[in-house]
Amino acid sequence: MAQPLLFEPISLRDVTLKNRVVVAPMHQYSAIKGFATDWHLMNAGPLRRRRGRLVIMESTKVERRGCGTVGDLGIWDDAFVPGLKRCVDFIRLHNSVPGIQLGHSGRKARRFRPWEGGAPLKPSPEIDDWEQWELVSSSDINAPATDPTPRALTRAEIPRSSRALGPGGAARQ
Repeated sequence: MAQPLLFEPISLRDVTLKNRVVVAPMHQYSAIKGFATDWHLMNAGPLRRRRGRLVIMESTKVERRGCGTVGDLGIWDDAFVPGLKRCVDFIRLHNSVPGIQLGHSGRKARRFRPWEGGAPLKPSPEIDDWEQWELVSSSDINAPATDPTPRALTRAEIPRSSRALGPGGAARQ
């Protein structure tokens, strides 16, 4: 009978993990205007007790208009890097490997947090950059039909979002 591989090392490109335990990304919705908070660092504590695992930070949005809620983490501006670096340094301090899930909420952007009902948001004083948080998607189809209709990205705009998600974009920082 083959032995389980969970606690065996594995190499992923140039990174070798001491085991195959992975902490999957979990939405915390606790960022403030895209910035990581003490919540993110405190949340790291219990998840990093075991050594050698891969720890993936929650879905971190590559564009302001891609934020799902007011509490999403951001990486579309260099100003976000110090807070994220603090979490990365903590993960590494405990001999784990940091990872990040990059995301864009598309037609599901601009929503209340799940425990607030998850319904579409409306402009409010709490959101001082409503215009930058434009609802865009790959098409102008809303789903469900009761949700606001997103603006379909033009062909010329698609590379901007793609670059933000990959090498050379803000997310590579």
